[in-house]
Amino acid sequence: MHSKEYEIHQALYKIGTAPTRSQALASFEENQHLLKDWRILYADESTTGPLPLRRAQFSEKGFVSTLFSGHSLWILDHEVISSSDTMMFQVGYGTYIDSNAASFIRSLAYREEPKELLLNFCRMLSDSFSFDELANINPYLYLWEAQRDRSPETVTGIRETMAALFALSWIEQPLNAEWGKVYRKLYQEQAEAEADRFLYEFYQSLDAGLGRAIEDQVDLLEAMLLRAKLIELSSKRSAQNKMNELVQFMHDELSTMMYRELLVCADILFREEKSQMSNKLDGLQNKKRPFDELRNCARDLNMIRSVEQLANSIQDNTNSSFYIANLITFDRDIIDIIQLTELRAIALHRSSSTTFPIYNQQLDTWLSERLGEKRFCGLENIFMKDGFNTRSRARNRSKVKTILQEDRQKLACLIEKSNG
Repeated sequence: MHSKEYEIHQALYKIGTAPTRSQALASFEENQHLLKDWRILYADESTTGPLPLRRAQFSEKGFVSTLFSGHSLWILDHEVISSSDTMMFQVGYGTYIDSNAASFIRSLAYREEPKELLLNFCRMLSDSFSFDELANINPYLYLWEAQRDRSPETVTGIRETMAALFALSWIEQPLNAEWGKVYRKLYQEQAEAEADRFLYEFYQSLDAGLGRAIEDQVDLLEAMLLRAKLIELSSKRSAQNKMNELVQFMHDELSTMMYRELLVCADILFREEKSQMSNKLDGLQNKKRPFDELRNCARDLNMIRSVEQLANSIQDNTNSSFYIANLITFDRDIIDIIQLTELRAIALHRSSSTTFPIYNQQLDTWLSERLGEKRFCGLENIFMKDGFNTRSRARNRSKVKTILQEDRQKLACLIEKSNG
């Protein structure tokens, strides 16, 4: 079982990291006996592909993007390579917003006298997106991000945000002060009733297991960031040695290889300043609430991971083959992570919701450059079949919680010493 799984992963990785789409196609044909149950979305630099990819900076701070590099997506699966005819695919497209962007729309709806800064942000949204796209914003990423806090104040904020988002499909006029007046005068009651119905179901699904699944995933990402900071603060060894230790930690203790998080942690350990997140976590020991800072960074990483997983989500009432999510954000942390960890391809398992992301940079080449050939040779077994099988057998979410609790205590002691 493990052997076949390893071969499949190797084949997917080879196709996804192929330098051109013709090489990706040739590689898929070579491995199609293993991949009958897989579909690969391959991002290409050409603008002539069947599915255009979106990435745009709008205004100084606004950004909308998929997670892919390149300009268009090509589809590789068993049917495509077995047929010379043009294939038709139902593709789901969705536009999502994070809590940052959502808060502007809520404030516009509920503030009697909106300040110029708020009006500017809302004007940017109006100028950059059609009425139709704004009316169809999908709120789930925002809700997943906000779900952890159920204090009355937070739940009121979520209710008002959801009501304002519902009203986008009813008030087809630019997002300005007048839009807010129309909302409060004509639509507020109806929108809040709609939000109440929606949130009642949403909180039920959280209690039925979704909330725990989200927090488990955030735990895993926080464990990675937290260990990176522990390794960084507790030793004066070289960045290469620290990185080496972090890869071993992923393999030995977390039993998973998380490439995106490794890229972000490399930015922390090598102090490359490619992301605002690494700047934010620099000097963590001097922050007022260091553990909140870490958890919030883990939530940002989880948002990107959720966008990735949406590619293979089955959308209600559609026959979509797959799904392409666009994210609107004004958050520099999120923008930096998208650009630092671009996907070259994503493999979708066709009989489950499994997604297998394949990044723009090849992991072994990237690690070898970072660590030097000698250190990388010492890690090579981790990336071979035995290492893959060891991780697969040892994966355990409750172990992650234990690691996280122990590492929090260690970091708290380190911070106390450095401030003592």
